[in-house]
Amino acid sequence: MRFQTKLILFISLLVLVVTGLLGLSFRYMITSALYEEIGKRAMTVANTLAVDAQVRDALEQTGTTELRSQINEAVKPVQTSSGADFITIADRHLIRQWHVNPERIGQPMTDPLNNKVLQGQSFVTESTGSLGPSLRAKAPIYDEKDKVIGLVSVGFLMTDVEQNIRTYTYAWLWFMVGALVIGIIGSLLISQRVRRELHGLEPVEIGRLYQEKQAILESIGEGIIAVNSSGQVTLANPQAVRLLGLSPETSIYGCELRHLPGAAGELADILVGDPLLENAMVEPGQEQGTFNEEIEAQQRVVVVSRVPIHDRSGQRIGTVASLRDKTELLRMTRQLTEVKDYAEVLRSQTHEYANRLYLISGLIQLECYDEAVDFITRESEGYRLHRPDTSAHLPDSVIASLLIGKKKQALEKGIVLHSHISGAFSSLPPAPEWRLLAAMSGNLLDNAMEAAAIRFSSRPDGQVWFRLEETAEGITVEVADNGPGIPEAIQEKLFVKGASTKTEAGHGYGLALVQEYVDQMGSSIEVHERVGGGTVFKIRIPLNGPSSA
Repeated sequence: MRFQTKLILFISLLVLVVTGLLGLSFRYMITSALYEEIGKRAMTVANTLAVDAQVRDALEQTGTTELRSQINEAVKPVQTSSGADFITIADRHLIRQWHVNPERIGQPMTDPLNNKVLQGQSFVTESTGSLGPSLRAKAPIYDEKDKVIGLVSVGFLMTDVEQNIRTYTYAWLWFMVGALVIGIIGSLLISQRVRRELHGLEPVEIGRLYQEKQAILESIGEGIIAVNSSGQVTLANPQAVRLLGLSPETSIYGCELRHLPGAAGELADILVGDPLLENAMVEPGQEQGTFNEEIEAQQRVVVVSRVPIHDRSGQRIGTVASLRDKTELLRMTRQLTEVKDYAEVLRSQTHEYANRLYLISGLIQLECYDEAVDFITRESEGYRLHRPDTSAHLPDSVIASLLIGKKKQALEKGIVLHSHISGAFSSLPPAPEWRLLAAMSGNLLDNAMEAAAIRFSSRPDGQVWFRLEETAEGITVEVADNGPGIPEAIQEKLFVKGASTKTEAGHGYGLALVQEYVDQMGSSIEVHERVGGGTVFKIRIPLNGPSSA
């Protein structure tokens, strides 16, 4: 069943139940009020006749024709004005002296309650008499000596009372029908409005979309955060909380973004925007956003893209933003570049060695065995000279692969790369520390080769030295070059993201990544000038516990 149909039925049933309960309550109150009002009217008429002098004098002269005539003159006007269905007057012996039916005059009254009236009690009762069920009031008649000499009984038939009740009930039924019709029309309008606000979705579909949204927010690698026009957080996945420098278990729903610690203040300026523009009106569908704005968060560069949310009238009601860790992006880009460089080296070596194999094959076919042996000897000697020293038997091939690629890259730039590896390397497991060590070494080697190439761009005198050594204190990674050295302008901010001597975009992140890797491994890094020109970077990885950088 559709949600719209359910809503119409629910509201209609609710209106029907409410009006029915009100109708029963109204009928009960009307019945009680009618009974009370008619009982009071009957008692008023009975008391009026009980104190009437003509009635009292007539009862003192019972058995005469003048008695009934005198009572008739006193009762008729009162019965006509009050609308009572019957009035009965009896003497002290309960003999009817006046009755609406003349045939019953002179006959005794049989109601046992009449004895209480002769004892001086007045009351209203519902009983069945000679005319049928009625609501009647009984009152005693006293003489001048306050002695009971008779009684007055004034009654209204129940048929008249029930007719009045039915009249009110019919009116209330029409009211119920009108309320039900109004309820159905109102429920139809409400259901249409609700359906329009829900974009035509059923509650089951909304629930499924909510579950899917939660799963998507948990699964994506980017941080997603949403705020309303006041800057209160309405949505934030764990990645966004982490990128803001908060604990992933921290709940920031409903919090003011400006009041949160860390980078939340700067992010609030981006998401909420200029306070003067918060209530700016735009045409529906013409949403304006900002993309790829960078902020600092926990020593990370976070890229923020935001899109404002507007209602149908164009009023801005909130903002949704995505947060990306640029540090991770740069790290992946650097690793991809290293893999690409290594693949290019392998591809060129494959092509080069294929040509050499063809050459050796040709020399053998021409039976030029001496020339073939000389060629193989020269190639083996060259490979030995350029092959990195792996006599230390590294437990992981990452460093050796890195040095093969970097030596090839250095040769292409006209730079000589010296490498020296020594030690058992028992302190580092295969992963992930070797990956971090290779990433640090690759960044430092790239910077060193670039520095050497800048100084010796016109002659092949550039040199780079790489040393990897394990001692009793720990592991040392040293990269040196004979380049121009580090300018004084960036010496103080050497490991700050974006600090670089190059003016092109995308530089200045290599050493910042190295510093991050150093912190992760609990190691230290130092920089000093090399004797003879150039720079030396030295990383020390302690065997027991982290050290300060």
